[in-house]
Amino acid sequence: MISAKTLLLLLVVIFGLTSCLITDQARTMQVEVMKPAIFTFPDDINKVAIFKRDLYKSDTALFRYMSIYGEKIDSTIKYADLSNKCVDALTNHLKTENYFNQVVNYSDSLKQQDDKSWLMDKDQQISKTNADMFIFLDFFRLQGTLVSSTFDSVNTLAQLSWLIVFKTDTTAYIYNQTDTLTFEGEQANIEVPNVNFLSPIMNNTSEYLGKSFGTKIIPSWITVERMYYKSSNSDMVKAENLAQQNNWLKAAEIWNKKTKNKNAKIVAKACFNMALAAEMEGEHDVAIDWLIKSYTALPKNNEDHKINCQRYIGVLALRKKEIERLDRQVRYVGLN
Repeated sequence: MISAKTLLLLLVVIFGLTSCLITDQARTMQVEVMKPAIFTFPDDINKVAIFKRDLYKSDTALFRYMSIYGEKIDSTIKYADLSNKCVDALTNHLKTENYFNQVVNYSDSLKQQDDKSWLMDKDQQISKTNADMFIFLDFFRLQGTLVSSTFDSVNTLAQLSWLIVFKTDTTAYIYNQTDTLTFEGEQANIEVPNVNFLSPIMNNTSEYLGKSFGTKIIPSWITVERMYYKSSNSDMVKAENLAQQNNWLKAAEIWNKKTKNKNAKIVAKACFNMALAAEMEGEHDVAIDWLIKSYTALPKNNEDHKINCQRYIGVLALRKKEIERLDRQVRYVGLN
Protein backbone atom coordinates (compact mmCIF):
# COMPACT_ATOMS: atom_id res chain seq x y z
CA MET A 1 0.00 0.00 0.00
CA ILE A 2 1.36 3.41 -0.99
CA SER A 3 1.81 5.84 1.88
CA ALA A 4 0.33 9.33 1.76
CA LYS A 5 3.81 10.83 1.65
CA THR A 6 4.83 8.66 -1.32
CA LEU A 7 1.58 9.43 -3.13
CA LEU A 8 2.14 13.16 -2.63
CA LEU A 9 5.66 12.84 -4.00
CA LEU A 10 4.40 10.97 -7.08
CA LEU A 11 1.79 13.65 -7.70
CA VAL A 12 4.45 16.35 -7.54
CA VAL A 13 6.64 14.45 -10.03
CA ILE A 14 3.72 13.80 -12.38
CA PHE A 15 2.69 17.45 -12.24
CA GLY A 16 6.26 18.53 -12.95
CA LEU A 17 6.52 16.23 -15.96
CA THR A 18 3.14 17.32 -17.27
CA SER A 19 4.07 20.98 -17.02
CA CYS A 20 7.04 20.32 -19.31
CA LEU A 21 5.04 18.54 -21.95
CA ILE A 22 3.94 21.76 -23.64
CA THR A 23 7.16 21.87 -25.64
CA ASP A 24 6.54 18.31 -26.82
CA GLN A 25 3.54 19.69 -28.66
CA ALA A 26 5.52 22.34 -30.52
CA ARG A 27 5.19 22.03 -34.30
CA THR A 28 6.25 24.06 -37.33
CA MET A 29 4.28 25.22 -40.34
CA GLN A 30 5.47 26.77 -43.56
CA VAL A 31 4.39 30.32 -44.30
CA GLU A 32 5.35 32.81 -46.99
CA VAL A 33 7.01 36.12 -46.17
CA MET A 34 8.44 38.81 -48.39
CA LYS A 35 12.18 39.33 -48.07
CA PRO A 36 13.75 42.69 -48.87
CA ALA A 37 16.36 43.12 -51.57
CA ILE A 38 19.95 43.99 -50.75
CA PHE A 39 19.63 47.22 -52.75
CA THR A 40 17.23 50.11 -52.34
CA PHE A 41 16.79 51.83 -55.69
CA PRO A 42 15.80 55.38 -56.61
CA ASP A 43 12.08 55.64 -57.37
CA ASP A 44 12.68 56.65 -60.97
CA ILE A 45 14.11 53.30 -62.16
CA ASN A 46 11.92 52.32 -65.10
CA LYS A 47 14.16 50.51 -67.58
CA VAL A 48 16.86 47.99 -66.69
CA ALA A 49 19.57 46.95 -69.14
CA ILE A 50 21.34 43.62 -68.53
CA PHE A 51 24.70 42.78 -70.12
CA LYS A 52 27.05 39.83 -70.05
CA ARG A 53 30.30 41.75 -70.15
CA ASP A 54 32.67 38.91 -69.12
CA LEU A 55 35.20 41.44 -67.93
CA TYR A 56 37.65 38.77 -66.71
CA LYS A 57 37.37 36.50 -69.75
CA SER A 58 35.83 33.64 -67.78
CA ASP A 59 34.03 32.55 -70.95
CA THR A 60 37.34 31.40 -72.42
CA ALA A 61 38.04 28.87 -69.63
CA LEU A 62 37.61 25.13 -70.09
CA PHE A 63 35.05 23.35 -67.92
CA ARG A 64 36.90 21.04 -65.53
CA TYR A 65 35.64 18.61 -62.90
CA MET A 66 37.02 15.98 -60.57
CA SER A 67 36.01 12.31 -60.36
CA ILE A 68 37.58 9.08 -59.12
CA TYR A 69 39.58 9.12 -62.34
CA GLY A 70 41.14 12.48 -61.54
CA GLU A 71 40.61 15.84 -63.20
CA LYS A 72 38.66 15.75 -66.45
CA ILE A 73 37.67 18.30 -69.07
CA ASP A 74 34.17 18.30 -70.57
CA SER A 75 34.49 20.10 -73.90
CA THR A 76 30.73 19.91 -74.51
CA ILE A 77 30.09 22.37 -71.67
CA LYS A 78 30.90 25.97 -72.61
CA TYR A 79 31.12 28.76 -70.07
CA ALA A 80 29.78 31.14 -72.71
CA ASP A 81 26.56 29.10 -72.85
CA LEU A 82 26.30 28.81 -69.08
CA SER A 83 26.77 32.53 -68.46
CA ASN A 84 24.19 33.28 -71.17
CA LYS A 85 21.68 31.03 -69.40
CA CYS A 86 22.45 32.82 -66.15
CA VAL A 87 21.77 36.25 -67.65
CA ASP A 88 18.63 34.93 -69.37
CA ALA A 89 17.33 33.56 -66.05
CA LEU A 90 17.94 36.91 -64.32
CA THR A 91 16.11 38.73 -67.11
CA ASN A 92 13.15 36.33 -67.00
CA HIS A 93 12.87 36.63 -63.23
CA LEU A 94 12.80 40.43 -63.29
CA LYS A 95 10.25 40.41 -66.13
CA THR A 96 8.04 37.86 -64.38
CA GLU A 97 8.00 39.85 -61.13
CA ASN A 98 7.00 43.00 -63.06
CA TYR A 99 8.92 45.20 -60.64
CA PHE A 100 10.37 47.42 -63.37
CA ASN A 101 8.51 48.78 -66.38
CA GLN A 102 11.02 47.34 -68.84
CA VAL A 103 13.88 44.81 -68.65
CA VAL A 104 16.07 44.27 -71.70
CA ASN A 105 18.75 41.60 -72.10
CA TYR A 106 21.57 43.00 -74.24
CA SER A 107 23.57 39.79 -73.71
CA ASP A 108 27.17 40.17 -74.95
CA SER A 109 26.56 43.17 -77.21
CA LEU A 110 29.49 44.96 -75.56
CA LYS A 111 31.85 42.13 -76.50
CA GLN A 112 33.58 44.05 -79.27
CA GLN A 113 34.26 47.03 -77.04
CA ASP A 114 37.23 47.57 -74.81
CA ASP A 115 36.56 46.10 -71.37
CA LYS A 116 36.70 49.43 -69.56
CA SER A 117 35.18 51.61 -72.26
CA TRP A 118 31.67 51.36 -70.87
CA LEU A 119 32.43 53.24 -67.67
CA MET A 120 34.43 55.79 -69.66
CA ASP A 121 31.54 56.28 -72.12
CA LYS A 122 28.59 55.96 -69.76
CA ASP A 123 26.59 58.83 -71.26
CA GLN A 124 26.74 57.30 -74.73
CA GLN A 125 25.48 53.93 -73.45
CA ILE A 126 22.68 55.63 -71.54
CA SER A 127 21.70 57.42 -74.73
CA LYS A 128 21.74 54.15 -76.73
CA THR A 129 19.72 52.11 -74.28
CA ASN A 130 17.64 54.81 -72.55
CA ALA A 131 18.07 52.71 -69.39
CA ASP A 132 18.05 53.92 -65.79
CA MET A 133 19.88 50.94 -64.33
CA PHE A 134 22.60 48.68 -65.76
CA ILE A 135 23.50 45.18 -64.58
CA PHE A 136 26.67 43.46 -65.80
CA LEU A 137 27.72 39.87 -65.32
CA ASP A 138 31.51 40.29 -65.26
CA PHE A 139 32.63 36.87 -64.03
CA PHE A 140 31.09 33.39 -64.06
CA ARG A 141 32.90 30.26 -62.96
CA LEU A 142 31.89 26.86 -61.55
CA GLN A 143 34.93 25.70 -59.63
CA GLY A 144 35.72 22.60 -57.63
CA THR A 145 33.04 20.55 -59.40
CA LEU A 146 33.17 17.06 -57.91
CA VAL A 147 31.39 14.04 -59.37
CA SER A 148 31.02 11.19 -56.88
CA SER A 149 29.69 7.89 -58.20
CA THR A 150 30.06 6.45 -54.69
CA PHE A 151 27.54 8.90 -53.22
CA ASP A 152 25.71 9.48 -56.52
CA SER A 153 26.19 13.24 -56.22
CA VAL A 154 27.57 16.28 -57.99
CA ASN A 155 28.90 19.26 -56.05
CA THR A 156 29.99 22.55 -57.52
CA LEU A 157 31.15 25.90 -56.16
CA ALA A 158 29.77 28.88 -58.07
CA GLN A 159 31.63 32.18 -58.14
CA LEU A 160 30.08 35.16 -59.93
CA SER A 161 30.72 38.87 -59.96
CA TRP A 162 28.02 41.40 -60.86
CA LEU A 163 28.27 45.14 -61.38
CA ILE A 164 25.30 47.48 -60.92
CA VAL A 165 25.35 51.06 -62.17
CA PHE A 166 22.59 53.68 -61.98
CA LYS A 167 22.01 56.45 -64.47
CA THR A 168 21.87 59.11 -61.76
CA ASP A 169 24.67 57.73 -59.56
CA THR A 170 28.40 57.95 -60.19
CA THR A 171 29.07 54.98 -57.89
CA ALA A 172 29.36 51.44 -59.27
CA TYR A 173 28.18 48.63 -56.96
CA ILE A 174 29.90 45.23 -57.07
CA TYR A 175 28.17 42.11 -55.77
CA ASN A 176 30.21 38.92 -55.49
CA GLN A 177 27.89 35.93 -55.53
CA THR A 178 29.11 32.60 -54.17
CA ASP A 179 27.10 29.45 -53.66
CA THR A 180 27.67 25.73 -53.21
CA LEU A 181 25.19 23.52 -55.03
CA THR A 182 24.66 19.79 -54.54
CA PHE A 183 22.73 17.43 -56.79
CA GLU A 184 21.99 13.94 -55.51
CA GLY A 185 20.29 10.75 -56.66
CA GLU A 186 18.01 11.23 -59.65
CA GLN A 187 19.09 14.87 -59.91
CA ALA A 188 22.67 13.77 -60.52
CA ASN A 189 21.78 10.93 -62.92
CA ILE A 190 25.34 9.64 -62.79
CA GLU A 191 24.52 6.01 -63.47
CA VAL A 192 22.47 6.64 -66.63
CA PRO A 193 24.50 5.28 -69.58
CA ASN A 194 25.15 7.24 -72.79
CA VAL A 195 23.87 10.46 -71.25
CA ASN A 196 25.89 13.61 -70.84
CA PHE A 197 24.66 13.98 -67.26
CA LEU A 198 26.77 17.03 -66.38
CA SER A 199 25.40 19.34 -69.07
CA PRO A 200 21.78 19.57 -67.76
CA ILE A 201 23.08 19.87 -64.18
CA MET A 202 25.30 22.82 -65.08
CA ASN A 203 22.48 24.39 -67.10
CA ASN A 204 20.16 24.12 -64.10
CA THR A 205 22.89 25.57 -61.90
CA SER A 206 23.30 28.58 -64.20
CA GLU A 207 19.57 29.26 -64.29
CA TYR A 208 19.32 28.95 -60.51
CA LEU A 209 22.19 31.42 -60.01
CA GLY A 210 20.59 33.99 -62.29
CA LYS A 211 17.22 33.76 -60.58
CA SER A 212 18.87 33.74 -57.16
CA PHE A 213 20.63 37.01 -57.93
CA GLY A 214 17.28 38.39 -59.04
CA THR A 215 15.93 37.82 -55.53
CA LYS A 216 18.79 39.98 -54.22
CA ILE A 217 17.85 42.84 -56.54
CA ILE A 218 14.12 43.03 -55.86
CA PRO A 219 11.91 41.91 -52.95
CA SER A 220 10.77 38.31 -53.22
CA TRP A 221 8.43 35.88 -51.50
CA ILE A 222 10.13 33.00 -49.72
CA THR A 223 8.88 30.09 -47.64
CA VAL A 224 9.95 30.04 -44.00
CA GLU A 225 9.05 27.93 -40.98
CA ARG A 226 7.26 29.27 -37.95
CA MET A 227 6.62 27.41 -34.72
CA TYR A 228 3.21 27.01 -33.09
CA TYR A 229 1.65 24.80 -30.41
CA LYS A 230 -0.73 21.93 -31.01
CA SER A 231 -3.40 20.91 -28.53
CA SER A 232 -5.95 18.16 -28.17
CA ASN A 233 -8.54 20.75 -27.14
CA SER A 234 -11.28 20.70 -29.80
CA ASP A 235 -11.35 24.49 -30.23
CA MET A 236 -7.56 24.64 -30.50
CA VAL A 237 -7.68 21.92 -33.15
CA LYS A 238 -10.24 23.95 -35.10
CA ALA A 239 -8.04 27.05 -34.88
CA GLU A 240 -5.02 25.09 -36.07
CA ASN A 241 -6.95 23.87 -39.13
CA LEU A 242 -8.00 27.43 -39.93
CA ALA A 243 -4.40 28.60 -39.67
CA GLN A 244 -3.28 25.83 -42.01
CA GLN A 245 -5.78 27.28 -44.51
CA ASN A 246 -4.29 30.79 -44.01
CA ASN A 247 -7.50 31.94 -42.33
CA TRP A 248 -5.59 33.73 -39.60
CA LEU A 249 -8.34 36.06 -38.43
CA LYS A 250 -10.78 33.21 -37.72
CA ALA A 251 -8.02 31.20 -36.03
CA ALA A 252 -7.13 34.23 -33.91
CA GLU A 253 -10.73 34.59 -32.75
CA ILE A 254 -10.55 31.11 -31.23
CA TRP A 255 -7.03 31.46 -29.82
CA ASN A 256 -7.92 34.80 -28.26
CA LYS A 257 -10.78 33.21 -26.31
CA LYS A 258 -8.45 30.43 -25.15
CA THR A 259 -6.00 32.97 -23.70
CA LYS A 260 -8.55 33.36 -20.87
CA ASN A 261 -8.75 29.61 -20.16
CA LYS A 262 -8.26 28.31 -16.61
CA ASN A 263 -5.64 25.82 -17.87
CA ALA A 264 -2.25 27.59 -17.82
CA LYS A 265 -0.84 25.36 -20.57
CA ILE A 266 -3.69 26.20 -22.95
CA VAL A 267 -3.21 29.89 -22.15
CA ALA A 268 0.52 29.67 -22.94
CA LYS A 269 -0.14 27.85 -26.20
CA ALA A 270 -2.95 30.18 -27.26
CA CYS A 271 -0.87 33.29 -26.54
CA PHE A 272 2.06 31.90 -28.50
CA ASN A 273 -0.21 31.04 -31.44
CA MET A 274 -1.78 34.51 -31.24
CA ALA A 275 1.73 35.89 -31.84
CA LEU A 276 1.95 33.90 -35.07
CA ALA A 277 -1.46 35.15 -36.20
CA ALA A 278 -0.44 38.72 -35.39
CA GLU A 279 2.74 38.37 -37.44
CA MET A 280 0.80 37.03 -40.40
CA GLU A 281 -1.40 40.13 -40.20
CA GLY A 282 1.63 42.41 -40.08
CA GLU A 283 1.23 43.33 -36.39
CA HIS A 284 4.74 42.62 -35.15
CA ASP A 285 4.62 44.68 -31.94
CA VAL A 286 1.33 43.00 -31.03
CA ALA A 287 2.96 39.63 -31.71
CA ILE A 288 5.79 40.45 -29.29
CA ASP A 289 3.24 41.43 -26.62
CA TRP A 290 1.52 38.04 -27.04
CA LEU A 291 4.84 36.25 -26.66
CA ILE A 292 5.54 38.08 -23.41
CA LYS A 293 2.15 36.92 -22.14
CA SER A 294 2.92 33.37 -23.24
CA TYR A 295 6.32 33.59 -21.53
CA THR A 296 4.72 34.49 -18.18
CA ALA A 297 1.65 32.23 -18.47
CA LEU A 298 3.34 29.11 -17.12
CA PRO A 299 4.85 28.57 -13.69
CA LYS A 300 8.58 28.09 -13.20
CA ASN A 301 10.59 25.17 -14.59
CA ASN A 302 9.42 25.67 -18.17
CA GLU A 303 12.72 26.86 -19.59
CA ASP A 304 12.24 25.27 -23.00
CA HIS A 305 9.02 27.18 -23.53
CA LYS A 306 10.63 30.42 -22.39
CA ILE A 307 13.46 29.82 -24.87
CA ASN A 308 10.87 29.32 -27.64
CA CYS A 309 9.29 32.66 -26.75
CA GLN A 310 12.64 34.45 -26.63
CA ARG A 311 13.72 32.95 -29.95
CA TYR A 312 10.51 34.06 -31.66
CA ILE A 313 10.84 37.57 -30.22
CA GLY A 314 14.30 37.71 -31.80
CA VAL A 315 12.88 36.60 -35.16
CA LEU A 316 10.20 39.29 -34.97
CA ALA A 317 12.74 41.99 -34.09
CA LEU A 318 14.71 41.14 -37.23
CA ARG A 319 11.49 40.96 -39.24
CA LYS A 320 10.57 44.49 -38.16
CA LYS A 321 13.85 45.77 -39.61
CA GLU A 322 13.14 43.89 -42.84
CA ILE A 323 9.70 45.49 -43.04
CA GLU A 324 11.28 48.93 -42.72
CA ARG A 325 13.47 48.15 -45.74
CA LEU A 326 10.55 46.68 -47.65
CA ASP A 327 8.55 49.86 -47.11
CA ARG A 328 11.23 51.67 -49.12
CA GLN A 329 11.44 48.96 -51.79
CA VAL A 330 7.95 47.69 -52.56
CA ARG A 331 6.42 49.80 -55.33
CA TYR A 332 3.25 48.29 -56.61
CA VAL A 333 1.88 46.07 -53.87
CA GLY A 334 1.14 46.79 -50.23
CA LEU A 335 2.44 44.73 -47.33
CA ASN A 336 0.25 43.32 -44.62
